Amino acid sequence: MSKKNELERTIEFALKGAPQLKPEEKRKWLGEFRERIILGLTPEQVQKVEAIHVVREGLKDPMAEMLILNNKVAMETTVKYMKLAKEMNKEYKSIATEYEEAMGLVVASRRAVDREKVVPEIKELPGKFKHIRHKELCSECYEELENIDPEMAKEFKKLTFLDNMIGLYCGACKKDIDGGPLM
Repeated sequence: MSKKNELERTIEFALKGAPQLKPEEKRKWLGEFRERIILGLTPEQVQKVEAIHVVREGLKDPMAEMLILNNKVAMETTVKYMKLAKEMNKEYKSIATEYEEAMGLVVASRRAVDREKVVPEIKELPGKFKHIRHKELCSECYEELENIDPEMAKEFKKLTFLDNMIGLYCGACKKDIDGGPLM
């Protein structure tokens, strides 16, 4: 009787491959175990402009080794995350999955990190900050952004008098600041 069980196991192994540990968990977390995840974003969160900043912070974690992206994410968004992974010197890979509840992006380690909360809430910025062409802001817009998200504000700089003199304007409100009689 034990030989039959062994034979059945051998046939099953040949047909289906090695048995998987926690297959549902691995499908959700793009091929990784949950305890290796440092940061996870849903497909909807990945598309938000504000998400790139959150992912950058996640990749700064000393345990972060790789960025894994769901291949259903739009190509223009995928390119941004590929560049970010390269810039941060982290491994990047894309995973094809048909699983409905699969994450859009995960930052993972090769070892267990066992973090409690890995899916952050992403604060949505007002529309005028979403598609800024350059990183200079008038003092009003800079202070508004600083009140909303101080970490995001660090990526911008306030317009100076000299910036105004050479013709730069606020990237958010497009307002030229009157620099006086020379302007």
